[in-house]
Amino acid sequence: MKNKEVKGILALIVVTALSFGVIIGSKNLAISAGSETGSQSAEALEELDVNGAENIEKASKTADGYLVTVRTKGYVGDIVMDVAFDESASKITSVQVIEQSETDGLGSKIAEAEFLDQFKGVEAPVYLPGMDVSTGTDSTEAEAAPEESEDLSVLEGASLADGTYEAKTEAPDSNGFTDVVTLTVKDGAITEANWDAVTEDGSKKSIMSENGEYTMTEDGLTWKEQAEALASALIENQSLSFLNTDAEGKTDAVSGVSISVNGFIDLAAQCMKQAAGLETAPADPFAGASLTDGTYEAKTEAPDSNGFTDVVTLTVKDGAITEASWDAVTEDGSKKSIMSENGEYTMTEDGLTWKEQAEALASALIENQSLSFLNTDAEGKTDAVSGVSISVNGFIDLATKCLEEASGIQASQPETEEATEEETASEETSDMAGTEIDAVSGATMSSTAAVTGINEAYDFLQTVK
Repeated sequence: MKNKEVKGILALIVVTALSFGVIIGSKNLAISAGSETGSQSAEALEELDVNGAENIEKASKTADGYLVTVRTKGYVGDIVMDVAFDESASKITSVQVIEQSETDGLGSKIAEAEFLDQFKGVEAPVYLPGMDVSTGTDSTEAEAAPEESEDLSVLEGASLADGTYEAKTEAPDSNGFTDVVTLTVKDGAITEANWDAVTEDGSKKSIMSENGEYTMTEDGLTWKEQAEALASALIENQSLSFLNTDAEGKTDAVSGVSISVNGFIDLAAQCMKQAAGLETAPADPFAGASLTDGTYEAKTEAPDSNGFTDVVTLTVKDGAITEASWDAVTEDGSKKSIMSENGEYTMTEDGLTWKEQAEALASALIENQSLSFLNTDAEGKTDAVSGVSISVNGFIDLATKCLEEASGIQASQPETEEATEEETASEETSDMAGTEIDAVSGATMSSTAAVTGINEAYDFLQTVK
């Protein structure tokens, strides 16, 4: 009997303890949830009238300042943000993206802390490098817009020389893509055509569109399918004149193609002009230059992401390049050439090793006595040397430096001018009121949309506060 009483008392104690634990836990959970909610949304003290305010969904006066909900057009769809300001309505305290459908892995990053944390505590308006705050547009794009398209009339009836021709845009677009068009001519006719766009890290728009990483609409052809349809139509017509375009650069001449085709037309026309002898590749700055005998070396200023420092050495004798070498060395002295021979540095299971490709490239330079034969695509690859599949940009840059030293000719003056233009743009933006913000890499259009929306929220407050 006593045992039963003891057991009953113990059971009562356990149940009571558990009850207290549940109550205390519930209170802590409620407190935690309440603090979280409070951190993300401030209590509205006064609702502001947003009637007639374009893109402003709601706004309120809070204990800490102001909170504005703004909707803006993004690259894919609408972006909705809550933008909080301090009591002066000029300093941003936080930005939260509450709705967006931008491209996964690119534009969608505008909702991540790395991008949004930049706005905390900064003075509005905000702007991206090169953006005109007064218009919310990218000034570099605005300047480039009036550029005329390629003159196609000169290509009518032109005879095309056999070969492979390539043209690419001089700089990446607002989303970080460099467009590339390649045409192959055989027996005087275009037999192959390809249009793609590549980012700095080598990502291709064609592959991204296949994988769903680059989308335009939920239905219809993918970007890759449209690019292929356009290329096939060019081969079928053997001309660009069939591509009538409207003010937006769109055409109804190819079924299923809804993208702007101006970029394709311009680059394909450049390729055809090369094939017709109407346009030549940039002149070799060292053509006809006298090279001083000696051995010249150039290397990269810092190791790459794999710890390799590239080195190119050229030897000039009797005014001609007689020896050339390209290698890459780690901090401990390990050479990429030896590592590739030993199987410690491999690229593919078949094909030439890195050392064999570097040697083939060096031999081609000695044979040509020039770098002008090395046509490259957006990834820095070339079809000018058989068996070479690696990026050759590093070799070209360093070999150019060696030739500059040997000839006394500077071939890199345009880069200096470009840097001066960038400095000028930087000086212009530094004079603007507000705060400069970094865009999401490769997603300038989504970043611009977010910044534009934030500025619209700021502009609205200036009219009602």
